[in-house]
Amino acid sequence: GSTVINSGLPAGWAEFTDPLTNNKYYSNQAMGVSSWSIPQPDLVSSLKDCTAPMIRSSYTRCDPATATRALDYFYTSACKGGVPLPPTINNLPCNTTCGPGQFLSLGASGCSDCDPGTYSIGGGYKFTNWEAMPEGMTTLCRFQLDADETQPCTGWVLNGTFVYSGNMRGLRLMDSVLQYKADFTRSGSVEFEYKVDAERRWDGIFFQIDGKKVMDLTSYKFQYTKVTHPVDPGFHTLEWVYHKDVAYEMGEDMAWIKSIQVSGTLDNAQRCNVCPKGSYSVKGADKCEPCPMNTFSSKSSSASCTACTGSKFSYPGSSACKPAKGCRDADIQVAYSACSGGKRTRTYSYTQPKICAGGKGLPAAAQVDCAACSPGTYREGAECNYCPAGTFNGNQTFEGSKVCAKCPSGTIARKVRYYDNIFQKEKFDQLVAKGEMGTGCANGFCGTGGWRPVGDMLDTGVGNGAVADIWMSLQVDIQNQGEVQFTFNRVSSNPANYLQLYIDEEHIWSVESEEAWEEDTKKPITFSAPVESGKHIITWVFHKERQYSWMDEDTVQQTTDGGEDRVQLTSIIVKGAKEGGASQCLVCPKGHVANAQSSLCDPCRPGTHTDPARPGVCSPCPKGTFSSEWGSEGCLRCGHGTFSAAGSSSCDVSPSHCVYEAADGVSYDLGGLARVNQPMWGPVHDGNNSVDYYINVCSKAHSNGTCHGRDGIAVPGYACQQNTLIDSYGEYGYGWDDYGDFDTSSLTVSLGDVMAFYSLKGNPKGGLVVSYQGGTPCRDGRSRTLNITMTCDMEVGPGTPTTVPNERVEVQKCGYQLAWRSQYACPMCTLQDMESLPGECSVTGQRPITMVWKEPRRCHGGLALPSVRYEECVAVMLDKGKIALIAVGGAAVLSLLVGALITLYLRNRKIYKEYSVLKEQNEAEVELERYTLDDDDA
Repeated sequence: GSTVINSGLPAGWAEFTDPLTNNKYYSNQAMGVSSWSIPQPDLVSSLKDCTAPMIRSSYTRCDPATATRALDYFYTSACKGGVPLPPTINNLPCNTTCGPGQFLSLGASGCSDCDPGTYSIGGGYKFTNWEAMPEGMTTLCRFQLDADETQPCTGWVLNGTFVYSGNMRGLRLMDSVLQYKADFTRSGSVEFEYKVDAERRWDGIFFQIDGKKVMDLTSYKFQYTKVTHPVDPGFHTLEWVYHKDVAYEMGEDMAWIKSIQVSGTLDNAQRCNVCPKGSYSVKGADKCEPCPMNTFSSKSSSASCTACTGSKFSYPGSSACKPAKGCRDADIQVAYSACSGGKRTRTYSYTQPKICAGGKGLPAAAQVDCAACSPGTYREGAECNYCPAGTFNGNQTFEGSKVCAKCPSGTIARKVRYYDNIFQKEKFDQLVAKGEMGTGCANGFCGTGGWRPVGDMLDTGVGNGAVADIWMSLQVDIQNQGEVQFTFNRVSSNPANYLQLYIDEEHIWSVESEEAWEEDTKKPITFSAPVESGKHIITWVFHKERQYSWMDEDTVQQTTDGGEDRVQLTSIIVKGAKEGGASQCLVCPKGHVANAQSSLCDPCRPGTHTDPARPGVCSPCPKGTFSSEWGSEGCLRCGHGTFSAAGSSSCDVSPSHCVYEAADGVSYDLGGLARVNQPMWGPVHDGNNSVDYYINVCSKAHSNGTCHGRDGIAVPGYACQQNTLIDSYGEYGYGWDDYGDFDTSSLTVSLGDVMAFYSLKGNPKGGLVVSYQGGTPCRDGRSRTLNITMTCDMEVGPGTPTTVPNERVEVQKCGYQLAWRSQYACPMCTLQDMESLPGECSVTGQRPITMVWKEPRRCHGGLALPSVRYEECVAVMLDKGKIALIAVGGAAVLSLLVGALITLYLRNRKIYKEYSVLKEQNEAEVELERYTLDDDDA
């Protein structure tokens, strides 16, 4: 360590700093004494002698100049004399990293392989023992709503061989978190094995590093799945989060983790771990392997396993062999050779692995008659062949193909496949090799590794732990009207043990209900479940309860006939299979008709349906109705104001044709509001119910990704309602409606897949009502509907849908209303919406006539304003009656004018004559006066 001057210490003592922990310690090198506390003057006399167990070591910090470090030794407590400290080892390379299967011993300059019987994962830790929470690991709960913090969340729960996310049933909007904090000295990784069974897509487990999700939410993994993620150098927080959205369950509603391995938190392992009893390892191993069947290792650090001898046996992973019990009938299986000449050979053997000795011997082989062929088949030589397509055979038979009869017209020969032949080991192994079947152990310990064929049945094997999930899967290809049927026996003394069934990821709970109702565990149970068309995986799981450690041999109990609790499958039948033979003829379901070969039910195409009055054919939908889906059993009526011809797959509503005729001369065109392959209109938020509404007009082909259900599939329809309680992980919450009902189905629902149009009462020109009908049914069965009152408003352009002011959106149970002011809610324009505006006459004798909209304008679309036209200024067109009337009137007026002129003329003439006389007299007087005047002047 580094020396620090401390003048307050007794003579000969110096203060040092531990390079590993940075803690101070004190040493008297002359006396060979060290102490974590400040030494007292009389300390030496009271100290014990130093011993080897007191000696520890630590590396110094790396010298960047030389890239080396030293290994120092020190005493763990104050002592004197005795065993001296080893000398410091200098010039060791820094940051030596060792890989899995290696270790770096103290003072060594390079890595070494682990010895046989030991293992190493390199520089890190592996957690497989869940009796106590590992150091540095904690669990906690996170709530998305403060009001929910009183929910009884336990976090992750220890269970010995695994840790699980706790009981989350009935809880909502919360996370159960398993957290581990570690300092990664170099680039490393985290590897863990988990499984989960939760509500698909919404609940489940995800993994994050420093708050960043690196494994997306996963809702279902039947078997333990190994996941590895890289981790950069530095301090990191690793979190395994089981997320719960709402109080809605599916499956077990939890996640399990059985191992976590963190690599990179150390540069190397300083020693290799010892393999426990029942396991072994070779040189340079990174893990221990369990001893194979019928071998054991009685001590730890075993490099190999020892074979059992005599009449003893062992299961995989055993630390000792067990005495084998006497063989019984249950330990013997039967097999048959191929059929030849009507005969076959029956042989016997012990079921594998053999765990018995002595007791009942094997019966002698014998020649027996061939078995009859199953229904749906016929015999051809030594083989049983399927009846040809369209034919059936309802009985077991030894006969040839003549037993296969053609199905009546209008019915189909549904193929059936019997899997009873897989009870023979050879057939079972063939399907496993082809990948059509699989078996294994999903949890706990399985002595025989899974299900096994035992001649006349399949069983879940022997040597299974008190807790185990033994699974078997079968791939099926369903053509139509699929169904899986099987018969099983429970050989169990523990009521907590039961058989589970899965179809793909769906847990079929009704199987367990059948078991619960049937108290007699020795009575066979026959169960059937429907299977949709397509390829599927059927999985059977025998779930054994109680804790079990594979190192504890005493947990294997022999309490029932045959050795252990187990399930026996005595029959497996898959109906509607693509490969098989028909044992009966069936009528096609509604919406489907038999094909010409009577082998398949074909769905009726859109625009057609099945009519009980015309069985066996697809009938076109009547006028005014439609069917938009394949396989429709009926036709839907078009909405009010829309129309369809016979055989239509939709009504006459589309972006290119969305016209409603409200009254004579009053029509509306909403096609301009259609958003084809674009986001829908909305959202329109309803704060009372915490939901949003999204709307499209005249088209269902929108691109809005918000309207999808819990399965992630887009909700079909023109409009939808979506809950807005979205948590921090993007999952949808729950909601109540205006009538106080909690409704998880309302997370995202369709509000209608049919459009209808209605006129506004008393005001057909002021707008219209657009009604969406046929939406997702409510819990009481009625379909959801949405009515939008559209009001004409030329000032707002397209506008946008809104809530109705001062009114609820949900005006009645599952009936909703919105409002929308838009120019598209104005009637289509006609000539009645226009008026002419004449212009002034030009020098050419013509004047313009311009058509303009009447004010205020209350129409949109429809007819456009015509172009300006011109007319002659005097071009007045009159009929003959008017011409005659004008002529008569004109003649009369003319006569009056002529008469008036004549009268004026005569009158003026008389006045003129009088004027002339007066003038002449006046002129004479003037002349006389002038003459008189002239005379006087003379």
